[in-house]
Amino acid sequence: MHRTIAPAILPRLRLSASFGSPMSFVSLGTNDELVITTSPNSALSGAMGHRSLEVAAGDVTIGDPSIKGAQITQIGHGNFQTALLPRKALLRVCPNAEDLIARSIPGANPITAMFLRYYDLAHVYADKLAPAELDAVSQHLFDLAVLMIGARGDVAEEARARGLAAARLETLKSDILARLDSPALSLTGLSAAHRISPRTVQLLFEQAGITYSGFVLEQRLLRADRLLRNPAMRLRKIIEIAHLAGFHDVSYFHRAFRRRFGQTPDDVRRLSGETS
Repeated sequence: MHRTIAPAILPRLRLSASFGSPMSFVSLGTNDELVITTSPNSALSGAMGHRSLEVAAGDVTIGDPSIKGAQITQIGHGNFQTALLPRKALLRVCPNAEDLIARSIPGANPITAMFLRYYDLAHVYADKLAPAELDAVSQHLFDLAVLMIGARGDVAEEARARGLAAARLETLKSDILARLDSPALSLTGLSAAHRISPRTVQLLFEQAGITYSGFVLEQRLLRADRLLRNPAMRLRKIIEIAHLAGFHDVSYFHRAFRRRFGQTPDDVRRLSGETS
């Protein structure tokens, strides 16, 4: 049996992602938090007191570690992810949270899917963020959790305006960076993949003080600059560097690069070679 565990502590909640052999998690009953639990590639089984728990792979459930002997078993090999939220803070905004203990929340639900994607981003980058950024990410993840659980009224509106908007923007940025070199990257395709309108995508970027097209161009230029300075790419032609950065009009690439950095791509490569 082998399992790797990677915790991440945020201001409002604690995350723990583990991977490995199937195993059971049993509560000692000493924790007064509520825990959001999922396994992307394994069903979960167990019990929370008198409530039985059966959750399909990719779905989410709420556990109650204050119940001594509460148990969740990961049936198959794979990931097991948890987010521990303070019970009092959660019940203050979601009085129904305890009603969902041991029940299955569909992972295909758009809000649940967004929570899981933002969870992954928060877990990966938690140790790289400044305190203010970490606090914001923590609040956004908490907002997504309360929307997933079923917040209503003003609480839901505030969570949507703050956490959901921020999470959507970050997942959009993450997808753009993953597809930066693809000619198929487009506003229409991106909005369709995220099941929101192109105008909503534009508004999310505009609310952050940038534009969609401006963000894509800046990231492509930054990638091109990094590639030109990389000694391992020294023998690659400029046109190849442009394509790797997502530019398929080389004349436009040269103009945009010089406007952004005040140097041509050839200048950057030559100067970086002289200083290396």
